[in-house]
Amino acid sequence: MSDSPVKEKSVPQAALVPSPSPSRASSLPEKKSRGRRIREIIWDSLDGPPEERKLLFKIDIFILTWAGFTYFSKNLNSNNVSNAYVSGMKEDLNVVGNEYQTFTTMWTIGYVISQIPSQMICTRIRPSLWCPSWELLWVIVTFCTAAVKTPHQLYACRFLVGLAEGTFYPAVHTVLGAWYTKRELAKRASIFFASAFVGSMFSGYLQAALYKGMNGTAGLAGWRWLFIFDGVITLPMALWGYYALPDLPTNTRVKWLKPEEKTLALKRMADAGKGKDVPFTWTGIKRILFKWHFWVYTAYYTFFICSENIGTYMNLWLKSLKKYSVSEINTYPTPINAITIVTSLAYGWTADALQLRSPIVYFSLIVCFFAAMNLAIWDGVPFGLKWASYYLTGFAPGSGPIFLTMVNEICADDTLERKFILGTTNSVAYSFNAWIPLVTYNTTKAPRFLVGNSVTVALIVCATLTLTLALFLQRRDA
Repeated sequence: MSDSPVKEKSVPQAALVPSPSPSRASSLPEKKSRGRRIREIIWDSLDGPPEERKLLFKIDIFILTWAGFTYFSKNLNSNNVSNAYVSGMKEDLNVVGNEYQTFTTMWTIGYVISQIPSQMICTRIRPSLWCPSWELLWVIVTFCTAAVKTPHQLYACRFLVGLAEGTFYPAVHTVLGAWYTKRELAKRASIFFASAFVGSMFSGYLQAALYKGMNGTAGLAGWRWLFIFDGVITLPMALWGYYALPDLPTNTRVKWLKPEEKTLALKRMADAGKGKDVPFTWTGIKRILFKWHFWVYTAYYTFFICSENIGTYMNLWLKSLKKYSVSEINTYPTPINAITIVTSLAYGWTADALQLRSPIVYFSLIVCFFAAMNLAIWDGVPFGLKWASYYLTGFAPGSGPIFLTMVNEICADDTLERKFILGTTNSVAYSFNAWIPLVTYNTTKAPRFLVGNSVTVALIVCATLTLTLALFLQRRDA
C-alpha cells in the first residue's frame, strides 16, 4: 500500500469489502462435510492419505495388540487373586485376619518402586528389549504363584509381579505418545485402558469355569489352575513383544515397517511439533516444584486412585450372604468391569468429539459419590440399591485418562513439566494406595466396611474440591 496521500472519492459499497488474498484464503479453516466429520469421530485415519492410513494400520495392529492383550492378562491376574481367595485359597493357605489386604499391598509396593527407575532405564535400553524381558519374569512368578503353600510365599510373589508390572504402564504411554499425534492418541489410549477391564471382567468367568472343570485335576485346586492359565496365555504375548514393539520413530529397527514408512513416521512427529526429549535436571525439577501444577494435579490423582477400591469388595459381600455358589460369587461382580469398559470408551470418544475434559471427570465423581454414600450408610439401604451401587462404581475409572489428557494439554508448553507430572503422578497415587486400603478396608469388618466406605466418600469430596481448585488456577493463569 502506498504511503502517498490520495484524494477521497465516492466508492461503491461492494468495493469496500476486501477480496481475500490467496494466503489469507488458505489460512481459513476447511469446511468439512457432515459425513467426513462423522468418519473422523468414529476413527481418525479414515480420511487420511493412503500411505498414512497404511502406516497407522500397521502400528495399530502391532502396538495395540501387544499393549492391549498384555494389559488384559495383567488385570486378569490381579483380579484372580480376589477370585481365588473366595474359591478355596483362603482355606488352603489358612489366610487369617488382614492378610488378604497385604496381598494387594505387596503388589502395590512393587508396582510403585519400579515405575520411575524403569522410565529412566528406557532412555538407554530399547523398550523392545526391556519390556518383554520383564514380561517373561512376570510369567515365571505367576507360575510360581500356583505353587505357594503359605501367605508369606504369596507376599513375595505379589511383590515381584507388581515390580514387573510397574515397568509396563508408563512404557506403553511412552511408545504411544511417540507414534501417534494429538488427534489420534486419545482413542488409542482409551482402547488400551479399556483392555485392562476386559481382563478384570473375564477373570470371574474364568475362575468359575476352572473351578468346575479343573478343580482337583492333577491334584491341584481350581484356584491354582487359574494362575497357571495366566502364565500360559501371557507367555506368547511376552515373546510377541520382542517383534511387535517398534521402539521410537527415531531409532526403530522393526522389519514390519518399510524405509519409506519410517521416514513418514518421523515426518508426522515433526509436523506434530514433537522434538527431542528434554533431559531431567535439578534446575528443571526445582522449577516444576515451585509451580502449582505438580502439587494440585498429583493431589487430585491420589484422591481419585484411592477412592476406586470400593467396588472391588462386592464378592466379599456376596460371600457373606451365604446364598450364592462359588461360581455366582465370581461372576456377579463382572458387570462392574463391563460398565468401566463402556464408559471408558464413551468418555474418550466424547472428550475428543466435543473437546470436553473436566465435565466428564465431574460426572464420574458424582456417580461414584452417590454409590459410595449408599454403601457407607449401609443399614436401611435396600438390597437392590446396594447391588446397583456396587455396579455404579464402574463409572469412575474411565475418567482417569481424561484427567491425564487435561494435564497433558495444560502443561504442553513445558515439556519437562508435562513428562515429570505424567511420570510421577501415578507413582505417588499408588504409593498412598498401598496402605490406605490396608488401614480402612479391614477384611475382618466385611461386608459393611463402615470405615473404608466412609473414607472413600471423603476422598471423592477431596478429589472434587481439588479438581475445582485446579480449574480455578488454570483460568487465573489464562
